[in-house]
Amino acid sequence: MRLFLAIELPAKVQQKIGNYLKELRKNYPDFNWVVPENYHVTLYFFGETEKKEEIIKRIKKNIFDQESFHLYSGYLDLFMRKKIIIFLNFLREKKLEKLVKKINEEFYFDFSQQKKYLPHLTLARCRIPSKQQYFLLKKRLRKINIVADFPVKKITLFQSILSGKKPVYRKVHVFDLL
Repeated sequence: MRLFLAIELPAKVQQKIGNYLKELRKNYPDFNWVVPENYHVTLYFFGETEKKEEIIKRIKKNIFDQESFHLYSGYLDLFMRKKIIIFLNFLREKKLEKLVKKINEEFYFDFSQQKKYLPHLTLARCRIPSKQQYFLLKKRLRKINIVADFPVKKITLFQSILSGKKPVYRKVHVFDLL
């Protein structure tokens, strides 16, 4: 099973962010848009594994003293990889950074390859456009100011089931924070 640890966004926040993006979605219907009910902030991707129970036990051991915190939205931007990924970043939060560091230290062994953690919400993926289309998209993203914030009182281990066009996320275990 494909597992990942994430912050689940409250339904009202999912809907609010989805509403901010309505016009952009209309302008780019060929993009692969994430449905609002799948919005989450990934903390750690475990990939394919059958060690669910061990992973749950190790997460519990590492977050027993983790305090809850608040997340505040930042700005829309793009990642360029094999595809373009449109994302909403979140402002820096020390308690979140502490949580991610604990999880990485527990599960990630090659720290030389580790990238700096950027808390973000993936909104859409698309093929890489021409330079002109890219700059137009970037300009449009800068004009959208998404204001969203929410308390983070739990984190969730999800199973990602790849079936059809959109993945299905099933909750495996919920971990409460202090």
